[in-house]
Amino acid sequence: MSPTTEQDALVNRTQMVKIAREFNLFVSKGTIHRWANEADFPLAVGKEGKYLLYYLDDFVRFLKQRLRKIQEEH
Repeated sequence: MSPTTEQDALVNRTQMVKIAREFNLFVSKGTIHRWANEADFPLAVGKEGKYLLYYLDDFVRFLKQRLRKIQEEH
């Protein structure tokens, strides 16, 4: 098995909360679930069709867009 690269890393919604906090964006798991219903949220990539997993780099890109949008509003 090859080592997982940053580009191939998969995260679940609980891990997304921790990643968002690293960007100083303090959100709850409910906020992540609400964001998942938006059109620009990264598409889910299932693992064996059982889990909602997302590519890490797609989620980080989404967070940066979200932060930019928040900063423009304030």
